[in-house]
Amino acid sequence: MAELKARSTFQEKYKWDLRPLFADENAYLRAISDVLDQINEFQKNFDGHLKTLDDFQRALKVYEQLGIAIDQIANYGFMPQSSDFSDEKFGEVAHAAQDFTTKASVALSFWDDALVNADPNVLNELSQESQYQELIRKTKLTKKTYLGKDIEKTISNLQSALETPYDVYTKLRAGDYHMADFQVAGKNYPNSFVSYENFYQNDENAEIREASFRSFSKGLRANQNAAAATYLNQVTNEKTLSEMRGYDSVFDYLLAPQEVDRSMFDRQIDLIMTDFAPVAQKYLKHVAQVNHLSKLSFADWKLDIDPELNPKVSIEDSYDYVMKATAQLGDEYSQTIKNFLKDRWVDFPANTGKDSGGYTTFPYGVHPFILMSWTGRLSDVYTLIHEIGHAGQGALSAKNQSYYNYEPSTYYVEAASTFNELLLSDYLENRSDDPRTKRFALAHRLSDTYFHNFITHLTEAAFQREVYTLIDQGGSFNADKLNQIMKQVLSTFWGDAVEIDDDAALTWMRQAHYYMGLYSYTYSAGLTISTQGFINLKNDPEKGRRSWLDFLKLGGSKAPIEAAKIAAVDVTTDVPLRNTIQFLSDTVDKIIAYSDEI
Repeated sequence: MAELKARSTFQEKYKWDLRPLFADENAYLRAISDVLDQINEFQKNFDGHLKTLDDFQRALKVYEQLGIAIDQIANYGFMPQSSDFSDEKFGEVAHAAQDFTTKASVALSFWDDALVNADPNVLNELSQESQYQELIRKTKLTKKTYLGKDIEKTISNLQSALETPYDVYTKLRAGDYHMADFQVAGKNYPNSFVSYENFYQNDENAEIREASFRSFSKGLRANQNAAAATYLNQVTNEKTLSEMRGYDSVFDYLLAPQEVDRSMFDRQIDLIMTDFAPVAQKYLKHVAQVNHLSKLSFADWKLDIDPELNPKVSIEDSYDYVMKATAQLGDEYSQTIKNFLKDRWVDFPANTGKDSGGYTTFPYGVHPFILMSWTGRLSDVYTLIHEIGHAGQGALSAKNQSYYNYEPSTYYVEAASTFNELLLSDYLENRSDDPRTKRFALAHRLSDTYFHNFITHLTEAAFQREVYTLIDQGGSFNADKLNQIMKQVLSTFWGDAVEIDDDAALTWMRQAHYYMGLYSYTYSAGLTISTQGFINLKNDPEKGRRSWLDFLKLGGSKAPIEAAKIAAVDVTTDVPLRNTIQFLSDTVDKIIAYSDEI
């Protein structure tokens, strides 16, 4: 693997084009000034003057444009920095955004106060207007734990401080996690967070996987105390806010915005840890057998079943994969996403200083934007089509919903992305009659889709459950305690299929999701919805396609349970999750059958 290069060495056509948001940084800074003036004008016109239905209707029309402008500024603020944390100019942009959002939040605290204290009849009247459904539904939820104008304004003023743990963590991961070079067979290999996660952990050479994992783990361990202190600050803040708002537990506080209860959170973790774990163990034991390994260490668990078959894929070829795989959703979907390469929605370079992993953001009124690191392998196509799933949902939601309704619930936000991954595996399996190619496609269904979302993020969630339980009970933790919890979770899930050692325990240092509340488990929740949706599509293509597109267009206009029903999935029961686990068990059996043919 070549050493990561500076961002300036990559072609512009492979970097995202942020000009649809703002022409340049000067235009961005002017927009901040202009929008702050507009916010002050909005406050002057409406603070203390919101009583009647007519008052709120007039204010909502004005605020919608303000909200769109704020959303665009907030998105532009963090995006450049995530592409290169080493660029000081990008850091200044991010700081300007943080300062702006704090000022905007404080100035608009009167608006939040007016909404939650509005006459119930006014709120009921507004809820009858389709463009305000999500806003009013969430306002009624907020009303239950609202602390009053002065306290809420104080919390808004402290927002930058409350976000400090996440900011510190991202900077640790982007710049301070130093991984030493390692040697294999006399050759020197440079290592880094991005290099390990994007290249070495999947390498077909067992010695490279092992040596890179030890170098990677040593780099993590050198920062474990700082990372643990940062994480403790995060969960302590959340616990404090949950108590201030009168929640019985920090779990209830963090699940409230998702509009789901604790039972749905626990079911997702418990069933996967008990019923899916044996399926995953069976598959990895088969991978070890195929690759002639007597055991798998944690450095091996992402090993491909057939490393020699993992093809190189260009960015241009990946576009064809995405468009052909998603064609099952019809012309409307294809037209929605087809310009992502031409219009540079995606930031592809795997440059130094870049945030690892990938994300999609869809500022209202502009097309979506995607960040990832392209390494030229098929696994990158899975990342790309995953993020295109988010982009497609964001674009369809914005087209069919008002600003107030367009943002999907966190509970099912990962459904659209993982559904697209299933379409890719399906396309790859069915385009060939060769059992080796078919096995490869199904193996990537597991390793690229379910292992990431049903294992990596689910074990994160199981770890979080232990951490938040500890905090709820008045406890605390340090790095050693976090290592102990993570090692136990991983050992419980993997059983005797994977050796879990002290380096594997450092996994809690690798993801930003711990700073996003109870987000990690929603990957498996979304994938449960998408798997049932995919099964529906295969059973009845026309009906399945129509219900899935209707689901994507909802945005946040319906609460999660009702939204999932539009996709013909009932998440009030364990049936979709059990169907998903059976689907995965059948997939493993098919993989083993293909191996027998080979």
